[in-house]
Amino acid sequence: MNLESLENLPRSQKILMVSLLAIIIVGGFVYFVFMPQKVAIDVLKNSVNEINRQINNDEVKVRRLDQLKMENQQLQLELTRLQAQLPAEQEVSGLLKQISDLSVESGLEIKLWKPGGRKNDQAGLYIEIPVDVEVAGGYHALATFFDRVSKLPRIVNITNLTMEGTKVVSDSVFIQNKFVATTFAAVSESAEPPKSTQKKSTQKK
Repeated sequence: MNLESLENLPRSQKILMVSLLAIIIVGGFVYFVFMPQKVAIDVLKNSVNEINRQINNDEVKVRRLDQLKMENQQLQLELTRLQAQLPAEQEVSGLLKQISDLSVESGLEIKLWKPGGRKNDQAGLYIEIPVDVEVAGGYHALATFFDRVSKLPRIVNITNLTMEGTKVVSDSVFIQNKFVATTFAAVSESAEPPKSTQKKSTQKK
């Protein structure tokens, strides 16, 4: 096919050939140039959007940094305050004596004072020390005792309260009161001496 044969073609065929040539050129451009560029652009857009999301998240974290620091300080202060309400284990006997003295000062007569088994909490932060108590006295004396216990700087829980055995003595009503007074102690870290030290001391003996 040469130029003269093309010129001799009917006008409709010339238009058809030009159209096919245009379609081939456009199709080649779309397939080989436009589509690869579009894929690359979409990948870059996704990367830019992901980076923008990360930047926004980091900006939020930075804005909350001061707030988080303040919340952490408040929690530390609260922890210190609560720990101050837990006596060391060696101080518990003094606290229990103080509770016993308060019951007598409030006008109660102690019938039973029986410390129970000590129990560690699951987290190992404190020890529960319950005491089975039985006292005799009037309602006012018992209320006074509970009020004084609630004002102690240490934590003391009163549970399982029962009242029975009412008795009148000199126009005063005495009631047998049973309850459990539970106090708490901080776990003491008592390190045992190293084995090597124990061996040496044994040899010296």
